[in-house]
Amino acid sequence: MSSSAIPYPRMARIKDAAAQFGCSVHYLRNLCRSGKVRYTAVSSRRWLVNLDSLARFFEQGEQVEPENVNGVHRFNAGGKVG
Repeated sequence: MSSSAIPYPRMARIKDAAAQFGCSVHYLRNLCRSGKVRYTAVSSRRWLVNLDSLARFFEQGEQVEPENVNGVHRFNAGGKVG
């Protein structure tokens, strides 16, 4: 093998990445949509997250939003549980 091998990014399903980093799938999808974390859409319902990009995002000081605080869930303007 030559030393010019292409380093491929480590990718994971969004559900697995959220579990690994301790955040919700919803929060992780929002990070992807906003361009803060790199991802690729395999289909409309299946996304693969770049784990290196996600790790870099959390290393730079962004805190994970808790899904609930003291048992109280956050609500969206549409009335859905967030």
